[in-house]
Amino acid sequence: MKIEIRIAELGDIPDIVDHDVRHKDEPGFNGTLAHPFLPGHPWDAEEMRNNKLVSFSKDITEEGWQRVFVIEADGEILGTLNLKNLFHGTLHRAQLGMGLEAPLRGQGLGKQLLDYAINWAKSEDSLLWIDLSVFAHNTPARKLYTNAGFVELAVLEDRLRVGHHRIDDVLMALKLK
Repeated sequence: MKIEIRIAELGDIPDIVDHDVRHKDEPGFNGTLAHPFLPGHPWDAEEMRNNKLVSFSKDITEEGWQRVFVIEADGEILGTLNLKNLFHGTLHRAQLGMGLEAPLRGQGLGKQLLDYAINWAKSEDSLLWIDLSVFAHNTPARKLYTNAGFVELAVLEDRLRVGHHRIDDVLMALKLK
């Protein structure tokens, strides 16, 4: 399998959305929930593509920007890491979201993707922090982020309720500079 890790381009948006939709229906670590959505949640792929087009087109000094880093395996996007801005007051911070489809997990590719994105963020003068939240039960992801230098700031008990699942969420941050 030929693997490439790179920053996404505008032309990748349809493939990124296809990955997002596939990945959101996959189970997470040990068959647990990986997303705050029930399997089969209806997704509006056209709206997702349009939102990404707008956020990709913004400079990182503008509110609402987003950059996506991809893992492409044999020409198909099977993993993504998103860095994005939530609102104007947080332009010095990026919010991280990451997802690898099941065939890519456990091969060290998540670490490579995370390292690639962190190095990109460090090269951007305006970014000082990367923030994320991760389900408390997702121990492999928590270990990955901790090993990359993220610090656990808080655990929000019972943060999410998805179906009959109560999910604790861990907030983490990485100081870039």
